Amino acid sequence: MTIVITMCKLFFAMAVGFYLNKRDILNPEINKKLSSLIVDVTCPFLIISSASSVGSGDAKDVLLLLITGAAVYILLPFIAMLVVKILRVPKDSRGVYQCMVMFSNNFFMGYPVVEALFGGFAIFYTTIFHMGFNFLFFTYGTFIMTKDAGAVSKFNPKRLINTGVIASIIALIIYFAGIQVPEIILSPLSFVGNITTPLSMLVIGSNMASYKLSDVFKEKKIYAMVIVRLVILPLLAGFGMSLVTDNATLISIVVMTVGMPVGALVAMGSSAFEKQGKIASIGVVVTTLFSMVTIPLTAVLLNLIL
Repeated sequence: MTIVITMCKLFFAMAVGFYLNKRDILNPEINKKLSSLIVDVTCPFLIISSASSVGSGDAKDVLLLLITGAAVYILLPFIAMLVVKILRVPKDSRGVYQCMVMFSNNFFMGYPVVEALFGGFAIFYTTIFHMGFNFLFFTYGTFIMTKDAGAVSKFNPKRLINTGVIASIIALIIYFAGIQVPEIILSPLSFVGNITTPLSMLVIGSNMASYKLSDVFKEKKIYAMVIVRLVILPLLAGFGMSLVTDNATLISIVVMTVGMPVGALVAMGSSAFEKQGKIASIGVVVTTLFSMVTIPLTAVLLNLIL
């Protein structure tokens, strides 16, 4: 029942965002600023505050998630290339399709789902497992997306030093050093960080309203992406995790977050290029809609199996 209520809340916030866009209260320019607010302020605060909700006896679990997460992000580019080859994606769209395979919306949607199912500590666990996300996105991901459009993307090391990475490192230090964050600091961080979920869902809903249904249905290969991103990848993640641990909570957190829809950052990162940006945005919209069904089903199945 918890996951149903959570998905209803997420869907309601998306619907409100959709409505606000139609009323011209939200628009692409405002969405961009709100996205920056989420990525640079509220989400980092949420990550740091979540570190205080993890027990000190879980160090082995944290290290396991760190190692397996790194392994996953090493393997993902190869899986993405295989998927693109099987789907016979046109040359000028291969990079963006690979990114849709590699990068899930584990922050905007993953956080509220795992928090509802497992508690605040799950946000910290999710952050640790997906630490490779930023590194892979701002190196390989941005390169292949700009390559699609015939542009040349030079690697800028500064991209790797962003608020999300800094917050993740601070959270790790807090955890492994056993630092007790004073309540006078922790409460404000948590207070601001907790607006991440409703704000992000409003933005996703508003972005959905920017595209015509006819445009969404034209991109046929996106529906194969739904199967890959929301079904096949979480199955592979669950199988892989079951080989290294029998901890049902760890397996469930990994499966749930890997099975999130296409990451909003893929659409943002390709927005400078018309065709690639449009495909990525459609990917986010379609996989998000289907995830309203697959996420609850995945949660129920995990509960039955584990």
